[in-house]
Amino acid sequence: MKKSTYEKRAKIANDVMNYVYKFIDTNINIDELSLELNVSKFHLHRIFKDEFGKNIYESIKSIRLQKASNLLITNKYSTISTIVNQCGYSSQSSFIKTFKERFEMTPKEWKNGGYKEYSNKILKQSQRA
Repeated sequence: MKKSTYEKRAKIANDVMNYVYKFIDTNINIDELSLELNVSKFHLHRIFKDEFGKNIYESIKSIRLQKASNLLITNKYSTISTIVNQCGYSSQSSFIKTFKERFEMTPKEWKNGGYKEYSNKILKQSQRA
């Protein structure tokens, strides 16, 4: 691959990530993003997958969950619905379902100390590896 092609691809991938982080609290529209970056949607998905090893939607989901898991711990007085809005989820039920799939507990359990249990489990797994 030519250096200029590689640089263009890397810039597109980075622009996508910047956009995702900037607008994580909104409903991210890949059609709009591809228009903004002047790249076809297909090409956008392919470049992103090549650069980051996962698709755009998986990355958005992962970033949203990471943000939510941090907010649940750091913002003691935030309600679940506030966090749902700050992380760009369309509904509280979809957020709870997605959160539970990823962390094996509800957001409420996580907030009430479940994150410590989860961290310990991750540490034990990494020590075995």
